[in-house]
Amino acid sequence: MSARSTAAGVFRRWIALYVPVAALVLGASALAGFALGSAVPLESFPTAPASESDAFFPMELTTTAIAANNLVAMLVMLLGAVSVGIVTVFGLVLNGLVIGAVVGLAVQQVDPLVVAALLVPHGVIEIPALLVVAAIGLRFGRLTVRYLRGLEDELLTERDLREAGWLVAIAAVMILVAAYIEATVTLEIAERVAGRELVGR
Repeated sequence: MSARSTAAGVFRRWIALYVPVAALVLGASALAGFALGSAVPLESFPTAPASESDAFFPMELTTTAIAANNLVAMLVMLLGAVSVGIVTVFGLVLNGLVIGAVVGLAVQQVDPLVVAALLVPHGVIEIPALLVVAAIGLRFGRLTVRYLRGLEDELLTERDLREAGWLVAIAAVMILVAAYIEATVTLEIAERVAGRELVGR
């Protein structure tokens, strides 16, 4: 079997259906979070941030801290494999709400272009990685349901486990790359867009 046909099979089994479903859940949750965040006036917080960027950068970000946080999120998505997809959906909803709410609050104090510059450089790698892992949780959940209903002869095949393992490994590498970009590159890009320092250093 050629590498091209293998890749096509992996795409068909894991990506074509489950990634769009995961993206829809994450996107809808992010929109809901954005609506909630935008509706909360900054004046309602007990303590106002010292500067307009402090709320968006509460502490110095490191590659290790960011990677650890996102790898935990990745593992939560994978728990859908043993919860018929429920934990995966919950993780997508929770992450979407948090992302949307943070953006909703940020655009009240930072130019939207700056907010985009703070999210896009690493987000274009991080979000697809999380969606791929979510797809694994969703597919395993669906296979479990089909097996329990007698529609599948095997719960998991060797091919399923092998392909899922490769996808998880690829997603983990993407998470590490995104964490490095977020910690070392994203802020510099955002400051160039803003034309000033965003965090006192």
